[in-house]
Amino acid sequence: MAYSDADANSLIIVGAGGCGMMAALVAAAKGVSVLLLEKTDKPGGSTAFSSRGIRASGSRFQGALGIDDSPEQYARDIFGRNSNESDVPLTKRLTEVSGAVADFLADVACIDFSVGEFVFGHSARRAHSWKEDKTITDFMYEAVEREPNIQVRFSTSVLGFQQADDGTVTGVVTDSGVIPAAKVILASGGFGASQELLSQYIPEVAGVHFPGHHGSTGDGIRMGLSAGAALENMASFQPYPAHIGPGMRSVSPEVIMAGGIMVDPRGNRFVDETRYPGGLSNGILQLPDQQAYEILDQRLYELLQHYLEEFLTEGLLHQAPTPGELAGKLGVDARGLEETVEEYNGSVGAGPDRFGRIPPEPFKAPYYGIRVKAALYHTQGGLKVNTDGQVLRADGSIIPNLYAGGGVATGVSGAGMEGYLPGNGQLASLGLGMLAAEHAVASLLA
Repeated sequence: MAYSDADANSLIIVGAGGCGMMAALVAAAKGVSVLLLEKTDKPGGSTAFSSRGIRASGSRFQGALGIDDSPEQYARDIFGRNSNESDVPLTKRLTEVSGAVADFLADVACIDFSVGEFVFGHSARRAHSWKEDKTITDFMYEAVEREPNIQVRFSTSVLGFQQADDGTVTGVVTDSGVIPAAKVILASGGFGASQELLSQYIPEVAGVHFPGHHGSTGDGIRMGLSAGAALENMASFQPYPAHIGPGMRSVSPEVIMAGGIMVDPRGNRFVDETRYPGGLSNGILQLPDQQAYEILDQRLYELLQHYLEEFLTEGLLHQAPTPGELAGKLGVDARGLEETVEEYNGSVGAGPDRFGRIPPEPFKAPYYGIRVKAALYHTQGGLKVNTDGQVLRADGSIIPNLYAGGGVATGVSGAGMEGYLPGNGQLASLGLGMLAAEHAVASLLA
């Protein structure tokens, strides 16, 4: 079905990232014509920068393995991490559809998911990944190209909405004119690349390295505000405490979770490292020059050698026979690091240490260390939406015909930096893409 600007059943989606493409694929599969507008010259958005996997509960892939999990359990994990600060109905709804999201992508985008063993931050095995050297948005865009009901226009900036007197959205204003639409789904990304909005809403990370998508400039936030939308949890964001740059290079959380520690320039630990990523990132952001050092031993290196070896070869990861000699290579106080390792080893088997962590095993020579900083990966707050992805005003009323999802909409990470559970971004992005499209299509075809 070819798109026509005069098509009464038209659906316009702003942003060709994970949320936008998910919405487009869901709508197109139901026979609705979709115009997908992207301001940059290629698809992907912030989702293309995410880890190569999604979290889902209730998928057929979990079922085939007999994994004991449920959407309710998934929601409890999220609430436990964000201290019950995310919207309860929205969080529950997103976990309820997470399995359907995985199954839909397997069918439509031809992703052969496998469910991994690593459950970092989660109480059940729900990490769905794939073997191919592709991002999830690579799979999704291939599916978009196969779908005749979807037309994509790149290098097209949306500047605002066309609205009726009562606020009903009737189209979008682009850099080349107005395009009418029966429904609009806003999926234009967060604001991690906007120093102006970061300074306004998350000043503690204004100036912190942002290795994410350059298109995350908060355009949709501004458009939503102009249309009368309410904002929610604008101080929420996903930090990463072991960034080494350039780009998105970082040390895997498995190093910390398996027993690695983090120290400051004096060689001292400063936080329970398992408060990952938010609590650890918060601690790093308080340090002089926000510089930290991740320390591990031979056991951890051998456990994760497949991952760490390239850092050692490149000279980013340093090795030494003693903590003092390692400190010299890192530029850390030698006496401080020696005492820290001694104290850490002495805590093994004695219950929680003074930071509340239970050290798994004592460190053994040789020792390894790498310089790291905290980075801002994604903002997690945005336009307030309901469980169908409809954009809400401050009084709770709906802005007719306008939906939002992905980085431009509020997520499920609560109000700050410590509420992020791995997978939250993808959960909200793909889930709201599906929910918004399903509701918009049902309204169009009613």
